[in-house]
Amino acid sequence: MNRKAITPVIAVVLLLMMTVAAAGAAFFWMTTIQSRIQGQIGTQVGTTTTQTSTSLNMISLICNISGTTDTLNITIQNTGTSTIERGTSAITITDTRDRVLKVAQTQLSNNFDQNQIDTLNIDLGTAGIMLENNTYGIKITLPGGVEGTSDCIAQN
Repeated sequence: MNRKAITPVIAVVLLLMMTVAAAGAAFFWMTTIQSRIQGQIGTQVGTTTTQTSTSLNMISLICNISGTTDTLNITIQNTGTSTIERGTSAITITDTRDRVLKVAQTQLSNNFDQNQIDTLNIDLGTAGIMLENNTYGIKITLPGGVEGTSDCIAQN
């Protein structure tokens, strides 16, 4: 009987080659996953650091209405650990249903240092945006995306 088969030596060599190939593929796969996770963690740490280094506190907010114009007096404090650069600030006024009533702009004329307090007086241009005794949401966005929100009740 003349059977042809793989010799045991060749079989062992083939098994070793398959084991090395499988280990190499597993190593490549794991290092790729590890690199991706490490990159995501680094991005998240950078985002968190930026968010904690730029923080804004709205100390007081007064919504004034009169016959000719509506105004906002907003006292803010930089509670972050970095300076907020001067530039254009946006103030968004919403009603109780989160509908945007007006977006106004004002200039932050100087850099806003850590723990500095400043008062912004914003003329909304026309009367009738806010109604007396109604509650409004006010969101201020300073240069660099630093945000603060608060509610106010419009008073005459």
